[in-house]
Amino acid sequence: MSDVSQPERGERELIRRLQRLLALPTGAGAADVAVAGVPFGDDMAVLPTGSTPWLWTVDMLMDGVDFDSAVHNWSVIGRKAMAVNLSDCAAMAVVPVAALCAVSLSNRLSMSDALELIRGAHEFGLRHGCPIVGGDTNSWDHPTVVSISIAARPLPDRPPVRRDGARAGDTLWVTGPLGGSILGRHLTFEPRLELSWQISRQVQPHAMIDISDGLALDLSRVLEASRCGAVLWAEALEAVIHPDARRLSASDGCPARDHALYDGEDFELLVVVPAGVREVACRNLGLYPLGQITDEPGLCLADGEARAPIPVHGWEHFR
Repeated sequence: MSDVSQPERGERELIRRLQRLLALPTGAGAADVAVAGVPFGDDMAVLPTGSTPWLWTVDMLMDGVDFDSAVHNWSVIGRKAMAVNLSDCAAMAVVPVAALCAVSLSNRLSMSDALELIRGAHEFGLRHGCPIVGGDTNSWDHPTVVSISIAARPLPDRPPVRRDGARAGDTLWVTGPLGGSILGRHLTFEPRLELSWQISRQVQPHAMIDISDGLALDLSRVLEASRCGAVLWAEALEAVIHPDARRLSASDGCPARDHALYDGEDFELLVVVPAGVREVACRNLGLYPLGQITDEPGLCLADGEARAPIPVHGWEHFR
């Protein structure tokens, strides 16, 4: 029976199956890629080229899903399209170099709309040393889709930070408050590039990921890759709930804590810090404590002596 007829759906399941489908055959090419050492499914793909590897990432944004062109202006939409890719670079603490942009423009767009979209992406990329250097343009009678790919290089003195290095006893930190991004921050966030480089150099994290699909879901990706579990401290989680999450909670009745765990598009970094690193080093970087990595699989919330499992879900395509 083919995979298509199976009842399982969801982006996570699709990625698991793609990992099997796209496994490289034995041979020289596979060996070359294996040298890079970064497993399929991390924030960026890594290809070795001489003494320094190239890293690649791509994200696609769709009108009606990731932005609303009836509400948001095209320059801001272009900015977001670039920013989400720069956030992937931050997740691995690497340096973006150049971008490609492919767009399928709605035939309803004017020429000035199309130029504003690309201008917004290009100018934001330039701010971070990552200009658009090429791409492709198409059009159709459907909502606009924009896809940006970024090529990056590692820091000269540090390797890329992967997802799969978390170890029991490591501590969990986050670069900023979480939840409620739909009130506007999902369009205007600043990717934590420069901070990621400082984190990489000063605390040498075992793992890192940007929170794009929700804290619980993205943390679970680190735990799955690292084959470990984690406990979040209730008091620490309460301290990183964004005011936007509390505002949203007041209007929709969903607990603010749930918004912090599941909303996504915060684009803060979740940082796994080695157990031996002093707390003051993390706080000096502006990081907020969240919890600890454990040997026991799964994700739970500790409130005093009580522990309860945290359901793992968040934003997924192909639901």
